Amino acid sequence: MTAMRPDRTVPPAPGRARAFHFPPFLRHTLANGLEVLAARLDDVPLVSLELVTPGGGLYDPRGKEGLAALTAGVIDEGTRRRNALEIATFVERLGGSFGAGIDWDEGYLATGLLAEHLPAGLELIAEVATEPTFPEEEIERLRKQRLTEIVRRRQDPGLLAEDRLAAVLYEGTVYDHPLHGHPETVAALTRDDLVAFYRACYTLHGSRLIAVGDLDPEAILREAEARFSSLPPGPPPRPEINPEPLPGLQVYVVDRPGGAQTELRLGHVGVPRTDPDYIPMIVLNTLVGGKFTSRINLNLRERHAYTYGASTRLSPRLGPGPFVVDVAVATASTGAAAVETLGELRRIREELVEPHELEETVSYVRGVFPYTFQGASDLARRLETLAVYGLPNDYYERYLERLPAITREELLTVAQRRIHPDHMAVVAVGPAEALVPQLETLGPVTVLPVPG
Repeated sequence: MTAMRPDRTVPPAPGRARAFHFPPFLRHTLANGLEVLAARLDDVPLVSLELVTPGGGLYDPRGKEGLAALTAGVIDEGTRRRNALEIATFVERLGGSFGAGIDWDEGYLATGLLAEHLPAGLELIAEVATEPTFPEEEIERLRKQRLTEIVRRRQDPGLLAEDRLAAVLYEGTVYDHPLHGHPETVAALTRDDLVAFYRACYTLHGSRLIAVGDLDPEAILREAEARFSSLPPGPPPRPEINPEPLPGLQVYVVDRPGGAQTELRLGHVGVPRTDPDYIPMIVLNTLVGGKFTSRINLNLRERHAYTYGASTRLSPRLGPGPFVVDVAVATASTGAAAVETLGELRRIREELVEPHELEETVSYVRGVFPYTFQGASDLARRLETLAVYGLPNDYYERYLERLPAITREELLTVAQRRIHPDHMAVVAVGPAEALVPQLETLGPVTVLPVPG
């Protein structure tokens, strides 16, 4: 008897959604204005601590781009009690990790360590947050490092494309610059600038202490009240971000001669993380370009062999983050790849998706979600999302309930409202001589040099 072969032309039916319950957590705003989110995970003897502040790139003053990043880079390089080497030695002795950084919407101090060292971890975060000295020698060391990183960034065609896209989409707003700034702005920053930014943005109101692991949430409340009250009250006023919509397709080529491959980006301004359309947009993004079997990847990779991979993404932000198509494509196929991509974006606005396609996409989004919780640091990041964007405590349960309730008709309506293929910026980094003739079919092409 011959065994039946499976029909590989038919995708398997989606499996049952894995049951998921978000871990219980405490959320409380102290009298001093600091919000605390704490969750007990006692399966392993580890803790993750984060102090999340308003000190993100969103608050960079015009002409001082890169200030938030430089402030975060230096804040843990010395306090009134310890210099940079003593801080590093202290962390090493605990067998943990410690660092500071920023995103667009927040700055953060974070540590991960054994639960038995929780008091020491809280002590260190509080010390760095409330007693930084911003040593001049550390500012100069990090400034040189940042300037070198900016030069290297400008040698990376993918990052060049990202920076040009942001400059076009967000012209005149704080989102129009790279987080680490420009060479001329970073070179001009002073210690007084860093201290002023710290005092304005590392504040009680608007900041959150997030603690996850083998700990007592109520004890974290008491520690937070005692350790962080000396921070300035704050918070800083949030800048308005209202970029002008593009009047049509805007096409740019950053001339980088000699490349057989081109970095191609297409994008427009999307929606804030708090927008009611954000969850349907997650589904749309996944369907169009957020997984291997997405429409754009199957078109450009499987059908036409233009690329090894193409994707789309949403960027969650307090302001309207970008919706971006990201593809590295053979230079000779750049124009055709752009045309096919725009065609897929138009199709998602014009036609109802097939029922099985929606079901598979929702199943995928729901199915991968529980796997994003692999430990204390993952849960801390999810709590950070709730805090930074002011989402309710039951947001993740609502999210998982909302996904299967999305209909084909709703998806079409959201696509028509939020995806704009005829009002996008198209940025290609590669040889202008080869790219301009291909892209002129989309509209006038502006050719730019690689930044010096």
